[in-house]
Amino acid sequence: MTQSGKGRDGGAGPRIAGTIEGDMQPCWLCGRSVAGRALFCHACGAVQPPREGLDHFTRLGLECRFDIELEALNRQFTGLGRALDPDRFVARGKRQQEHARAQADALAEAYEMLRDPVRRARYLLDLSGAGPLENDPGEPADVTALRGALAAATDALTVDRLALDVEQRAEACIRELAMAFRAGLTATARRVVARLEELEDIAAEARTRRAALGPAP
Repeated sequence: MTQSGKGRDGGAGPRIAGTIEGDMQPCWLCGRSVAGRALFCHACGAVQPPREGLDHFTRLGLECRFDIELEALNRQFTGLGRALDPDRFVARGKRQQEHARAQADALAEAYEMLRDPVRRARYLLDLSGAGPLENDPGEPADVTALRGALAAATDALTVDRLALDVEQRAEACIRELAMAFRAGLTATARRVVARLEELEDIAAEARTRRAALGPAP
């Protein structure tokens, strides 16, 4: 049974994935009611097409929150993917195979979104309806300094040190992001995500510079 709530900012709070009130639809094969996230009809067992508009957390049977266990995510994705192997439905006909393949594709899309903490945070903000930051103060001074240091770097060791610094700052941001989501502080979460995006840009630039410099001496 799905539970829902609201955070301090009035946005959607944690929700347990499952049957949502009013989300029942008829099975395409037998016409019996099927829950939104169900992969198979509860009555006839037919593979269902993926439900449009179903959020990634619900699709994977996970609680709608930032702090998810990657082990649980991997376990859900692997188990559901195995159940939806199209080869298992050869005897049931082309339509069920197509539904199984579409379900597997939808699960893969959800998995790719949720396994990365930055993409997961952006997605949660989208679900909450959070808009862009107001009165954006611009790039923080330390980020500007990192960009300048990377631009001036001429050797592989310096680039490696800068890349490690960026990685550590990103990890600290992710910890801050987890606390913000737990407290329902959407505005704080948006600011941290914006900072993470800047750090991601620097990390990508560092990888490009590092590849061009070749192996360290």
